[in-house]
Amino acid sequence: MALRFSMLASQLLADREVVLRSVSWPVLVWESPVQPRDSQVSPFPVTPARASSRQGPLEWHVLELRKRLPQQEELKLGRSLDSDVVLEEATVSRTHAFFRREPHTGMWHVVDAGSHNGTFVGGVLIVPGRPMPLFDCSLLRFGGVEMSFLQASAFEQYVRTRLSPPPLRLTHVG
Repeated sequence: MALRFSMLASQLLADREVVLRSVSWPVLVWESPVQPRDSQVSPFPVTPARASSRQGPLEWHVLELRKRLPQQEELKLGRSLDSDVVLEEATVSRTHAFFRREPHTGMWHVVDAGSHNGTFVGGVLIVPGRPMPLFDCSLLRFGGVEMSFLQASAFEQYVRTRLSPPPLRLTHVG
């Protein structure tokens, strides 16, 4: 399920506890280039442009890691419409990766499903089929799509850094 970053961020600043209770944590945050408004609107959760091109304005998509069915042991990410997290991006495989939560420790892992363009954690290509642990603010890449894996506290910090004005830079002239 894709959430609008601006709405979620303003709600977080207004009433933190409501957001922490209403969102399924963790989330994936994807900064993608803004889509032209004259393009067709897709009924799918996310309609991305090439995430690797960082030119122009960006928009943020917040994707909850939420199971479609309670008995599922893992969440599927991919282009396929039966995925829990659907990414309409040519570089993402139909079934690209899986997310698993270790029931005893609560630790999240990502597993590459043998995707064509690979899954990266912190810039490192992971071995297909082997679980890679995820920490509060892990940087992930699925094909050409870069995302941040954020638990609630890391998301709050992410929001505050994105909404704060950039620091002033003093330069010496002459």
